[in-house]
Amino acid sequence: MNYLIINGSPRRENTWKVVERIKDTLSDNDTSHNFNEINLGDINLPQCTGCYNCFNNGEHTCPHHEIISPIVSAMKSCDGFIITSPVYALNVTGLVKNFIDHLAYFYHRPYFFKKKALIVVTTAGSGHKKVGDYLDETLRNWGYNERFKLCFIHAHDGSGRLPLKTKKIIDKTTNQFYNSIAGNQLKSPDRKALFNYNLWRAMAYNAHIELDNKYWIENNMMSSEFHPDIPCNVLKKIPYKIFYRILLGFLSKNTVE
Repeated sequence: MNYLIINGSPRRENTWKVVERIKDTLSDNDTSHNFNEINLGDINLPQCTGCYNCFNNGEHTCPHHEIISPIVSAMKSCDGFIITSPVYALNVTGLVKNFIDHLAYFYHRPYFFKKKALIVVTTAGSGHKKVGDYLDETLRNWGYNERFKLCFIHAHDGSGRLPLKTKKIIDKTTNQFYNSIAGNQLKSPDRKALFNYNLWRAMAYNAHIELDNKYWIENNMMSSEFHPDIPCNVLKKIPYKIFYRILLGFLSKNTVE
């Protein structure tokens, strides 16, 4: 197993202690593994400039392509993706937000339909659920088949150790993450995934962004209510077939130039 860990904290403290427990649990499950760790605070990724190059001209035209491209390649090739963020001002850290901004084209051109992810969020106060949900929604839009969440308030005791109860929660979720990858089974999309998919499909069909249209057609994603390689009951798709048709009609009359 190859795991990619994106550390969204500018330090390796409270959130990282949870990651270390995750690594130990994954190692217990599989002695033949590799952890590729990327600290966003160390890669000197400039702020996203909002240039729209990734949307209109392709992600390779991003002004920071040389920095972000190797990370994307690692995301595409890893077996399991782990992303972490402590709560800063009731949101993800600036490092994580900047990272996500650089990959905004994955909303338009989702890719990771056969991938599984684990989200780690810690806080000393509040906002852990909000941040966990935001990361979950982001990864769902990017296509991730399953996303597991570990979101904690005060994950550690007064001496900085993980309590037994916290360890058990970490181990249980990590084992679910591992078994989902090892089992190589793809989960049927939930309603939010179907909603998002057909929203972006309709926008791609509308061809407001030419690259989006080309991507969806070339990957055989335009002709179905969800990615053709992912199991999804026909009856489950029916409402989104209707939703998609309604969107096409709306977009044909309300295209934003």
